[in-house]
Amino acid sequence: MRSVYREVSTDILIVGSGGAALRAALEADARGADVLMAIKGEFQKSGASYHSVAEVGAFNVPDGASDPDDNPEVYLADILRAAQDMADPRLSAILAEEAGEALRYLEERGVPFERDETAYLVYQACFSSKPRSHVIPNHFKPIVHALGAEATRRNIKVIDRLMITNLIVRDGQCLGAYAIDHAGRSVVLRAKATILTTGGASQLFEKNLYPSDITGDGYAMAHRAGAHLVNMEFMQAGISLVAPFVNLFGNYLWDARPNITDRDNRAFIQDYLPPGLSVGEVMLQKQRHFPFSASDISRYIEISIQKAINAGRGTDLGGVYLDFVGRDFEQILGDKNRSIAKMWPLTYEWHRKRGVDLYRDRVQIACSAHAINGGLRIDANAQSNIEGLYAAGEVAAGPHGADRLGGNMSVTCQVFGRRAGKAAAERAVQVDHLQVADVFAEERAFLDQFRANGEHKLEALKRELQRSANRSLLIIRDEAGLTHFKRSCEEARAVLFAQASIVTPQDLIKALEINNLIDVGLMMATAALARKESRGSHYREDHPERDIQYARNIILDRSRPGGYFMARLCEL
Repeated sequence: MRSVYREVSTDILIVGSGGAALRAALEADARGADVLMAIKGEFQKSGASYHSVAEVGAFNVPDGASDPDDNPEVYLADILRAAQDMADPRLSAILAEEAGEALRYLEERGVPFERDETAYLVYQACFSSKPRSHVIPNHFKPIVHALGAEATRRNIKVIDRLMITNLIVRDGQCLGAYAIDHAGRSVVLRAKATILTTGGASQLFEKNLYPSDITGDGYAMAHRAGAHLVNMEFMQAGISLVAPFVNLFGNYLWDARPNITDRDNRAFIQDYLPPGLSVGEVMLQKQRHFPFSASDISRYIEISIQKAINAGRGTDLGGVYLDFVGRDFEQILGDKNRSIAKMWPLTYEWHRKRGVDLYRDRVQIACSAHAINGGLRIDANAQSNIEGLYAAGEVAAGPHGADRLGGNMSVTCQVFGRRAGKAAAERAVQVDHLQVADVFAEERAFLDQFRANGEHKLEALKRELQRSANRSLLIIRDEAGLTHFKRSCEEARAVLFAQASIVTPQDLIKALEINNLIDVGLMMATAALARKESRGSHYREDHPERDIQYARNIILDRSRPGGYFMARLCEL
């Protein structure tokens, strides 16, 4: 039996260390709260914000830097148009109004935004009607470095290499969390308010753009604790490089009409297009947005690539080939107003430093999981339906919907990270620590499930789960595939609890992560099965059209029959 070796008390527990976590910590600290950051990895060296998957990061601000007609109202209209009735317009409006303040806060703390001569360098990102994506070099590492340095200067408490396993919830209130340290010892963290900033769950998929520690921990523990999750069927996936390195493939690059071929060097996109539709027409639409979306004909890029790979036409690395050989870049880059002309110098140099000359070299690409548009249902203060439990960043839902504007997630982290920190600090003044008898009993029962000492390797089990998710949940979904995937999840759990090799503390952490991925996979598949239509990033091949009767959100609630109910966020 594992026993508690220590307890820690704090006003505010923040789970995570990325952009949302740091913004929440700084806000709560500024309001006099005692803050503790619990991090599965290392401070300023782990998490999705730190993990660069593109040459630049985009940060949306409707300040008219490139188009004087842009403003928060236009920005909000873009968000809601992309959301397709799936966002909470109240949260979207907050995002649009507070984006400018968020940028100024970052700049004041040293985050560099690229400038073109005297003005901000901005470009028109996914699903936007105006160029408003302000450019941060080296993706979002500068945000982590700048805000992390400020947190260090303020002596905000941090515990590294501590995995939060479950939330402590009594009578609808969150009282902290349970954790496992790097040596496998248990910890009880008592807190007056808890903020989840654990990122997404893209490690569920074989091809993904996220670091290995992003395993859906926040979604899973919140769902187990009774929190409502929404929009979990809406996951951003898109084209990325998979060799010679992993990197997001910017939507503006489709403007150059790259060549795409299978393992035998044969062009194949046309093979999967409906009659009368050309590859050029599809690529023209694809340059509007990186993520896969069922909303326009650009969807056939990802559908074609995924079908070719599923049919065995992919490379040994699970990709297909892409190059720009034969493209007239003098003509393509001649119009300085085109996004590719603005971004090509940064993009080309990024790849060149990593050994790829985009003018002549061939790379491998595939459909890769990126960010999840869903998560915990939150209110304007970033609080969930559980009192004292807040969420910000990718783990939270509401500001986005079926599709999400490129450059919006980074802003969301800052806007709702600040709001979560403020509200949590205000709560900490109003409540006392509630003492609960034998607080560790429920956690002991949970951990006792992970006692298997079999021969099934954890990495092999994870790869099996990821392959199944890639085939049935990533791009092309239908009832048969989703049902099969749910069975695969349950089978994986049975193996995990009975046949896996869980010997060391590191094995225990990996097993807990796999269990969380299974939970998230089941949540996503449940929502995807319930939504019998195609809308935004959710594509049902057996229901390829949008259906007005599904203009409601699927809200996952483990206490309901079937595990969910349907309602409009704006009416809750």
